[in-house]
Amino acid sequence: MTTILVVDDSLTVRMDLAEALEAAGFATALCATAAAARQALATGTIALAILDVRLPDGDGVELLRELRAMPQLAELPVLMLSSEADVVDRVRGLKMGANDYVGKPYDTALVIARVRELVPLPAAEARPVLVIDDSPTFRQAIADRLGSAGYAVIVAASGTEGLRQAATVRPSAIIVDGVMPDMRGEVVIRRLRLDPALRATPCLMLTGSDEADAEIDALDAGADAFARKDADLEIILARFTAMLRATHDVLEGASTLGPKRVLAIDHSAAYVAALSALLHEDGYDVVTASSGEQALELLAIQRVDCVLVELAMSGLSGREICRRMKAVPLLSDIPIIALSATDDRDAIIDALAIGADDVVSKGEGHDVLRARASAQIRRKRIADEARAGRERLLLAETRAALADQLELANRDLVAANRELEAFSASVSHDLRAPLRAIRSFTQMLEEDAGPALDERSRGHLARVIAATGRMSELIEALLDLARVSRLDLVRAPVDLTSVAATVVGELRARDPARVVDVAIAPELRASGDARLVRVLFDNLLGNAWKFTSTRGRATIAVGRDTGDDRAFFVRDDGVGFDMAAAQKLFTPFQRMHGSEIPGTGIGLATVRRIIERHRGRVWLESAVDRGTTVFFTLA
Repeated sequence: MTTILVVDDSLTVRMDLAEALEAAGFATALCATAAAARQALATGTIALAILDVRLPDGDGVELLRELRAMPQLAELPVLMLSSEADVVDRVRGLKMGANDYVGKPYDTALVIARVRELVPLPAAEARPVLVIDDSPTFRQAIADRLGSAGYAVIVAASGTEGLRQAATVRPSAIIVDGVMPDMRGEVVIRRLRLDPALRATPCLMLTGSDEADAEIDALDAGADAFARKDADLEIILARFTAMLRATHDVLEGASTLGPKRVLAIDHSAAYVAALSALLHEDGYDVVTASSGEQALELLAIQRVDCVLVELAMSGLSGREICRRMKAVPLLSDIPIIALSATDDRDAIIDALAIGADDVVSKGEGHDVLRARASAQIRRKRIADEARAGRERLLLAETRAALADQLELANRDLVAANRELEAFSASVSHDLRAPLRAIRSFTQMLEEDAGPALDERSRGHLARVIAATGRMSELIEALLDLARVSRLDLVRAPVDLTSVAATVVGELRARDPARVVDVAIAPELRASGDARLVRVLFDNLLGNAWKFTSTRGRATIAVGRDTGDDRAFFVRDDGVGFDMAAAQKLFTPFQRMHGSEIPGTGIGLATVRRIIERHRGRVWLESAVDRGTTVFFTLA
């Protein structure tokens, strides 16, 4: 079970949060001091920490600093908890790396919602059934019956509380009373159906009404099933079970019904306190600031859903706050309600012109302000949902377009491969046959008429034979490059030491007069395609052998790079080259040396293609007359 660490010196707070967290499906570890918290973090697996700022033996923000400095705890989600009035502490905590901050006195549902956002329960853990009913007797009766049937159950006594619980817990199903003091069951279900994360939650509506249209109204509102409260509990359970069979559990992202955060900015502490108390009753998390400077500092580090700001403040005015917020892209979409001490017409027009979304006179009372704030938050939620919908549609269209492009590219690739295969077959047959004929007839001419020819004519024949030999080598190199690109890559452990030794043995057999000291490091192993790795070493060691041919006694080494244990190298003490032209050597037909050293200019192009197919890297180090080292990785 996911464990939450609660660090607070108040026993009441610790027990209250433990009860709420455990009801929400979390395990808890409770500590009263920073020292106890350090021990709990060192010995237990903690998914999230709730830290009070004021602790008997230290400061919660300093404890947070310690956590962020420890590699194993640097990413631990942390929720700070302290007095709402301590704006400085809120700013300190958030700047130190707290994931969120909740002010005291806190709303338990708000804390659970914040915890749930930071540490969702694993999908494998069963989500409970939510029962929403204002009757304690019936609520308990249905909860007990569901519990005896094996369901986990949570309850809510009102529609408002039920919506908050739904956003926090994400229940597997909901049973809701049709008639409650604060809102009707139809309203609860309609609001659930508007929420992206909860719209697919199965809902059964209960009613004590005898009205014939009650069931039709319930189903029209979006209920999946309906039952009368005077029915036997077994019938209600049977309808509930049947509803679950017929519906599917779908969760889409975060719920929009979770607690919203409001920033209230006013120099009057009494007004802000009264306003905060009322907004808390509606389930809002209220953050307060007594000055414009404080408010902007908070907005820089903590996102809010609505801002209430007094226009006439000393220092940074409400008017200036509106202007600055609308000028910052990340803040411009946050609804702003300007608070005015008067009903002055010009002041209202001016506030709306500079960016306020609404203006409320303090004389209109708190109820009007609550309603306006709710309307602005609802408008923003709808706008956010519409924007998210457009983004999903754009993403789907982009994916579809990319899929079409990929299909076309694959068709082109298939066609190109088909042409390459045809070209390879043509090269293999149509070009080789004439070359063999030219070489054969030239050799026959040399044998038959050689004695009768002068030295100059015999030189011409020798040049023809040499040219056909070079052309044959070039064709073979091109075919090798084509084969390297077409072969299916099959990775397996490859003993590079053994492959290198085999290639060197073949080079010695072909050129026994050469004196070359070859050092191959033992235990060189990598994951790669054995066939392509053999071609790789054929080219690398073949080049090293070839470009050391001017040395009386040459040296070649094969080993692992000491700076990167994934990298290998082939080093020689041959003629080397100028590094200014290093990259062009990987292009087909590019050569750095003249006819004094034979070659096709295809070898390093083949090497690069093999390395690319292994998703590796290849690079060179060289200097004229000081040898060359080729480094490569195979992953």
